[in-house]
This record gives sequence, structure tokens and C-alpha cells, in this order.
Amino acid sequence: MRNVLAIFKRELASYFDSPLALIVIPAFLFIVGGFSLFFQDIFEGGMASLRPMFFWCATSFLLLIPAVTMRLFAEEKRTGSIELLVTLPVTEGEMVLGKYLAALALMGLALSLTLSYPLTLAQLADPDPGPIIGGYLGLALLGAAFCAIGTAASALTSNQVVAFLMALLVGLLPFASGYALARVPGALLPVVQYLTFEYHFNNLARGVLDSRDLIYYGSVVALFLHIAVWALERRRLA
Repeated sequence: MRNVLAIFKRELASYFDSPLALIVIPAFLFIVGGFSLFFQDIFEGGMASLRPMFFWCATSFLLLIPAVTMRLFAEEKRTGSIELLVTLPVTEGEMVLGKYLAALALMGLALSLTLSYPLTLAQLADPDPGPIIGGYLGLALLGAAFCAIGTAASALTSNQVVAFLMALLVGLLPFASGYALARVPGALLPVVQYLTFEYHFNNLARGVLDSRDLIYYGSVVALFLHIAVWALERRRLA
């Protein structure tokens, strides 16, 4: 666990040593604020709901988390510093987990800065706290899944642009397919619906805490972190 913590601190510090965090976090807040307040105006819609804001948060994650994760291993490979890492008494699993947690922490920081929305809404109306808590839990799990996908993409290539595009495309399929279920044949609908991010996020955003939704997101995270570990192990053996 000490190795994981050391890698986590190193990676998180690198986000703020470079302009990345100072670009990604304001961009996230600008997108969410711009679309939630100026295009949909959630505080004048006549409903005490943050669903539009949650949608734009999720959409922003889809675009910005690949930008955060693309450098995790791709940059190490490009500069050759990955060779130094693999000579240290650190396992591939510890490297993946430390870097993944750093990306997750940055995502959590960006998400925490949107808490002004529910606090403002509580001053203007009497919203049901269940959907708000469930919505933030859903966003946290969705962000965790996108971070895992991005970590795996970065571990599979040494090119940051390729890692970004891989993470974007892999995350886009289960994200966007949830909004196209009307075109899915009836026989396949239950399976396709279960595999979409939107279906499980909507369950949580309604304030319904279902173990199936938690298992789904946990399985996505575990699968892609395993792929990242496998990619690094393959490199060591090659």
C-alpha cells in the first residue's frame, strides 16, 4: 500500500505541476455551468431538479477524463521513464492503482466544485435529497468507470492522442447507446439496456440504490484496470 500511495502522490502532484489540472477543472466547470445555467437555466425551470446539471457533468466527463488519463502511462513510455518504474520494487498492479486513484482524485475535486448547485437549489426550493445524493453517487461511479477506461487505454499505447481517442470511443459506446434504445430490437433490449451507462446512472439519479448498479460500475472498473495491468505485464515480459 505504501507504493500505491507514493505513486498516487507523485501522479497527483504532476497534474498541478503542469497546466493540465488548471485547464481541465475550469473547462469542466465552464461546460457544466454554461449549459446548465445559460442554455437550460435549471434554477428557473419550475422544477427542483438537478437532472440537467447531472447530464452535462456526465457529458463533460466523457470528453475531459480521457484528456486527464491519456498521459498516465503513454507519457511514461514516450519519455522512457517507464523503464525506470519497472526496475523498482513496484508491481504492475500498484502502478496502475496509484495512477488510477490520482486521476480519480482529480475527477472528484472537479465534481466537488459543483456542490454550489444543490446548495443554491436548496435555498430556492425544497428538493428531495434522495435524487441529488443518488445523482452525485452516479456521477462518481460513472467518473470512476471513465477513469478506468482511460487508464487501460494509456497502458496500451505510447501515444497520448491515440490513448485519448481510444478512451473516448470506448466510453462513448455504452454512454451514447443509452440514448438510442428506441432503435434496439425488442429481443436485445434488456441486454443492451443493462450494458449502458445511462440506464444505471438514471436508476441512481432517481434516488434508487440498487446493488446491480454498483456491481455494474464496479465490474467495469475492475475489467479495465485488469486490462491495464495485463498491458504492463506484457511489456515487461516482451
